[in-house]
Amino acid sequence: MQLSKLNDDSSWMFHFDELRVIVDPWFSASQVDFHPLFSRQFHKGPQPNIETIQQPNYIFISHPFTDHCNKETLLQFDKNIPLIALPSILTKITKWNHFRKLMTLEEAPFAIQVLQTKNALVHKAYLIESVQEKIVYAPHGAVLKKNVDLQVDAVISTTLQYQLPFYLGGTINLGFSRALQLKEQLSAKVLIDTHSEDKIGQGLVSFFSKRKFSLEPGVVYLKIGEIFDLEPN
Repeated sequence: MQLSKLNDDSSWMFHFDELRVIVDPWFSASQVDFHPLFSRQFHKGPQPNIETIQQPNYIFISHPFTDHCNKETLLQFDKNIPLIALPSILTKITKWNHFRKLMTLEEAPFAIQVLQTKNALVHKAYLIESVQEKIVYAPHGAVLKKNVDLQVDAVISTTLQYQLPFYLGGTINLGFSRALQLKEQLSAKVLIDTHSEDKIGQGLVSFFSKRKFSLEPGVVYLKIGEIFDLEPN
């Protein structure tokens, strides 16, 4: 399995089993949550041009938020590319009347499932399996509801702690300690950072937000365009 980092946020291309799956593409200059006066975030650096990216076989969207499920970006993709997501996310995308084939996780041509986590609206974790490898993708971090008898090759999660007051959503990104705990729970060989971009924020949320980030030993931090070749246990 090859994991290609497409930007500093949480956009990826996963190559496995002769498939290319693009994950959470957000390449527009900014994204808005609810209203610009509430929250708007900007990338600091240039973003990939979709025309220069190898066309994926599938698109996977992990969360309904606009930095994962970004309408402006997704509408630039060929409408014939099947899109995979949870039913609640597919309901949102259906309203755009763009993609011809929307698939639930159960309908995907590869093994993918959502793990049981606390605060699952924000802190979702997905188990994705190829013929040889298993990875868990949890871009906001995740706390498993119970111990699972599961061993994976890699955990992709955030080492950024991003906190808001409880009335604005609480802790959005759980940070390094939770990412490390998830790696250890799943006996993963490697922890790969994602969703830790230092974005420019505007609106009410940016006024109250607290951000804690540092480069931690033992974590893989990829640059834009870098590929991590994952070897099975």
